[in-house]
Amino acid sequence: MYKKIICGIIIFFSITVVFISCNKKKTFYMPRAIEGVLNLRSWDESANQVISLDGDWEFYWNQLIEPSQFSKNIKPFTYIEVPKAWNKQGNFRYSFPAFGYATYRLHIYHDPKYIGQIKTLIMPYVHTAYTLWVNGKIISRNGKVGTSKTSMISFQLPVITQFVINSTVTEVVLHISNFQQRTGGILRSIKYGNYDIINKQYELDLFITLFVAAALFIILLYHIGLFAVNKGYKPNLYFAFFCAIIGFRLLLTDEKLFVKIVPSLPWDMYLRMEYSTLLFGIISFAHFIDGLYPKMVNTIILRIIDIYFCLFFIFDLVFPISYVSYTLIYIQIGLIVAALYLLIIMIRATRAETKNSFIYICGTIILFFTLVNDILYTQQLINTIYLFEIGLLIFVFTQSIAALEESIKIQNRLITINSELEIARRIQKTILPEAVPSTHSIHVEACYIPMDEIGGDFYHFYELDEERLGIIIADVTGHGIPASLIASTVNIAFSLQRNQAENPAALLAQMNTILYGKTGGQPITALYAYVDASQGVVKFSRAGHPLPLIWKSSKNEVIEVEIPGKILGVFETIKNDIITYPIHSNDRIILYTDGITEIRNSRNEIFGIKRFISCIERNHHKSTRELIDSIVDAVIQWAGSKNKITDDITLVIVEIK
Repeated sequence: MYKKIICGIIIFFSITVVFISCNKKKTFYMPRAIEGVLNLRSWDESANQVISLDGDWEFYWNQLIEPSQFSKNIKPFTYIEVPKAWNKQGNFRYSFPAFGYATYRLHIYHDPKYIGQIKTLIMPYVHTAYTLWVNGKIISRNGKVGTSKTSMISFQLPVITQFVINSTVTEVVLHISNFQQRTGGILRSIKYGNYDIINKQYELDLFITLFVAAALFIILLYHIGLFAVNKGYKPNLYFAFFCAIIGFRLLLTDEKLFVKIVPSLPWDMYLRMEYSTLLFGIISFAHFIDGLYPKMVNTIILRIIDIYFCLFFIFDLVFPISYVSYTLIYIQIGLIVAALYLLIIMIRATRAETKNSFIYICGTIILFFTLVNDILYTQQLINTIYLFEIGLLIFVFTQSIAALEESIKIQNRLITINSELEIARRIQKTILPEAVPSTHSIHVEACYIPMDEIGGDFYHFYELDEERLGIIIADVTGHGIPASLIASTVNIAFSLQRNQAENPAALLAQMNTILYGKTGGQPITALYAYVDASQGVVKFSRAGHPLPLIWKSSKNEVIEVEIPGKILGVFETIKNDIITYPIHSNDRIILYTDGITEIRNSRNEIFGIKRFISCIERNHHKSTRELIDSIVDAVIQWAGSKNKITDDITLVIVEIK
C-alpha cells in the first residue's frame, strides 16, 4: 500500500515539475523587455496577474548614473539579460571576479488609461547592494551602493514596494555594486503587478517556507523523543540534527525570515550561517544513512565526507566572505557527489530488502533531484523554479511514514515482549519456593526484589527434617530475561543435588559441572548453607558469593564468616572449602546478594557491608520479618526510591529457635 502511494507521489511530482518548467517558457505569453523597453500597452494591467520584468535592460558598467543625469545623448553601454549575473552574460562577461558596480535601466510603456494606478514590485535581493529609482524617486534600497569595497555596505533582503504610474512611460533605474559575492547583479526576477495578487504570492511563498520549517520542527521533536526513548538508535538523533539544520537554513534563504527577525547582525554573518547549514546538513544526513544501513556505508567514504565539508566550514569561519563565496561551486559539487553516493546506498538497500528502505529512498530521490535542480538554477544553467522546499516537504513526509511504520512494528514488538515477560514471570515464580520452611527448631524469612520485572537472583531450600535445612542463594551476572533464563538453569542444577544436601562443597562442585558451558559465559555466584540445629552447627561453602553473616545473640554482634571459593559456570572444575560454624538458640544466619551492599545513593556512595551490619545490629531486637523490612527500607531510602535500585536484591534470614 505504501509503495503505491509513494509511486503516485513520484509520478505526480515529476509531471508537475515538467509542466511548470515547460509552461513557464512556452504555454503562457509573458511580456519581455527588448533593448531596454518593456511594452505593456497591449497588456491588461487591471487584471490580477503577476509579470516579471525580465529581458534586456540597459546596462552601464562601472557607472552610477542617477535618473536626472540621463539624456538623449547618453547611449547604453550595452544591453544585459535580467535575471542573470553580469559575469555570466554569454561571450562578454563583466569583471572576473564579479566585483564592480553598474547601472541598470528599463522603460515600461503603459496604455494611457492606467495612468494614476498604484503598482507593486517585489524587489528580490541582489548581489550585494542596490538603490532602486522609479520615475526619479528612490523607492527601495538594500545596503549602500559604492564604487569600492570600503565605500559600500552589503545587505540582502527581499522588499515589497509601490509606485504610481504617472505617465505612459515608467523609468526604472537600479544602482548595484558587488565586492563580496562570486556573482553580481540581478539574479532573480523582479515581480510587477497589483498589490492584491503580489501580496497573495508573497504570502503563499511565506506560508510554504513557514509550513516546511514548522513540519521540520515537529519532525525534529518527534525524532528527539524517539531517541530519548531508544538512545541506542542514533539515526533518530542524526535525522533530528538534519531537520534542525535545514529548518534554520530555510529561514536564512528565499524570504530571509531570520534576517527580518534579527536585522542587526553583520551581513557576512548571515551568509556564513547559510553556507554552514549546507555543510552540516549533508554531514548529518550522511550519518543518518550510515545509522540506517551501517554495513553498507563505507567508513572511509563517510570520513571523507566529514573532513571535506568540515574543511569548508573552517574556511568559512576564517577567511573573508569574498573568498568564501567562491567555494560554493566546490561545496555544491561535493554535495551532489555525496548525495549521489548515499542514494546508491539506499538503492542497494532496497534491492537487499532492508526494512523501510523503499519509503526512505523515494523521499530521498525526490530530495536529490530538487537539490540538483536548485543548484543548476542557482548557477543559471537551467530556467525552472526553486523546488527544494517542495522536495524537502515530500522527503519529510516519506520519513514520517517510515517512522510511523517503524513505530507500529516497535509497538507490536513491545506487545510480544510483554507477553514473553509475563511467561518469564510465571516461570520464575515456579523456580522460587512457594513458601519458606519453618519448624519448631528453624524459622526462615526471605525477600526478593528484582530490578526489572524479572531478575537473575535465586534462592531455594532442601528441607531434610525438623532439625536440618539446606539453603542456597545465587546471583547471575546481569538482570532481566537473560539472567532469569540462567537462574532457571541454576534451579535445575540445584534440584538434582539432594543427595549432596549435607555436603556443601560437593553440592556446589556438582552444580558447576552441570552449569559449565551452559550459561553463555555469564558467571554465577552462589553460597550454600547446611543448618543442623540438633548438632548446633552450620556448614558453609561459597562460590564467589558475598560472605554470610551470623548474628550472635550471646555477644550482640554480627560476624562475617570468611570462606574462599570460585564462581560457578566459568571453570570446568572447582574445589570449594567447607567452613563449619557453631550456632545457638536465637542466633540468625543472614544470606544476601550484592544488590544490597553495592547499591548507590545520589552522591554515588555505596551502601556497603558496614552499613548493612550496622542496620542489622540496630534492629536485632525485631522479629525476623520486621528485620527484613527494616533492611529493605534502609536500602531503598539510601537509593532514593525503589525505582533507583540498580540490581536485584535477595535476602534470606534463618533464625535458630
